[in-house]
Amino acid sequence: MKSSVVVGLQWGDEGKGKVVDQLAQRYDAIVRFNGGGNAGHTVVVSNEKKVFHVLPSAALWKKKLYIGAGVVVDPESLAQELSQNPVNVMVDYRCGLITPLEKWLDKRLEELRGAGAIGTTGRGIGPAYADRMLRVLPRVLDVVYGNGHDLSIMRMLIGDGWDVTNEWLDMSRRVLSPIAGDVPESLSSIYEKGGSILFEGAQGALLDITYGTYPYVTSSNTVASYVGVGAGFPVSKIDEVIGVAKLYVTRVGAGPFPTEIAGGLSEKMRSKGGEYGSTTGRPRRVGWLDLVALKYAVSLNEPGKLRLVLTKADVLTGLGDLKAAVAYNVDGKESSNFIDAMLGKSVKPVYESFDPIPEVDWGSVMKGGWDVAPRQLRKFVDFVQDYLKVEVAEVSVGPQRGMNVELR
Repeated sequence: MKSSVVVGLQWGDEGKGKVVDQLAQRYDAIVRFNGGGNAGHTVVVSNEKKVFHVLPSAALWKKKLYIGAGVVVDPESLAQELSQNPVNVMVDYRCGLITPLEKWLDKRLEELRGAGAIGTTGRGIGPAYADRMLRVLPRVLDVVYGNGHDLSIMRMLIGDGWDVTNEWLDMSRRVLSPIAGDVPESLSSIYEKGGSILFEGAQGALLDITYGTYPYVTSSNTVASYVGVGAGFPVSKIDEVIGVAKLYVTRVGAGPFPTEIAGGLSEKMRSKGGEYGSTTGRPRRVGWLDLVALKYAVSLNEPGKLRLVLTKADVLTGLGDLKAAVAYNVDGKESSNFIDAMLGKSVKPVYESFDPIPEVDWGSVMKGGWDVAPRQLRKFVDFVQDYLKVEVAEVSVGPQRGMNVELR
């Protein structure tokens, strides 16, 4: 019996999809517990790329999949994803549903923000969570069972901008009726019978609606403990948290980014790492590894149960000297507190430099193990581990399934 949670420890796009796909074969059930279709988890198998937006990234393993009540679901997008990936999935009765109103409102809010736009995907995620708190958002059970939820109030709120059509309701009912169910009850049954469960988070800790770089964040809680709410599964029964982080940093959209770099080097890293949004295709901002931010993220994600998977080591080869921020200079004083970056202060990274990592045959490294990895990479990873005081379990060295090297 084992229950594990995979979470991102940066601004998303850390490679969680690959990690979940890698781990999924060892578990009986895989569960998405937060976010919505703004997530884009990528899996590469035999040079074929698959991107999952709401379905868990383990869809290729034909495992039992669950979408917890902490996820907001767009029935139209889900139908499209299911048509491309026939899977055994259950969507919780209590999931909120993204209607055309939320998509319209998402785009309208970004227009109104003007130069201060957050950079959302426009898929209605934020407005859906907001409407759920306003208690006007329909849920799966409302649509499937005609639960008496008064959708007309949404039109009264927005005027002539939108209407709930019978066509949308009929489509949503057709998609959701065969797969609606009680996810917490099902997960409890699996656990009590000795089964194993893998929980998959979306986005990353620095995008958490409460603890991230607000307002430049996502619309849900992204930390491991949200499993208790987002999937209805007791946090006390979580055995392990697998935190995923790149050996450099990226983020999409606006917001603080202390270690961001520009110019030719950033273009080289972006191109080499394929740093373009899985959902939007937008180029990601690129920067050096920020250990101050990463340590903050670790502290939010059950550090006593946390193991790290560091990804995209291959991108760092051939770049010259490497850097990692070990502190910030704030108004002439040194700080190791990420809150300084969140407060909008003038923050300049204090870097530790590392020797260049040469180009390498990663196939040989995977065959020979961590001891034959370039010494420069091993020294870099050892420094990260010592700084964070958290075990590094694996280092990912390429996009393909299986391109990971265990440290022990």
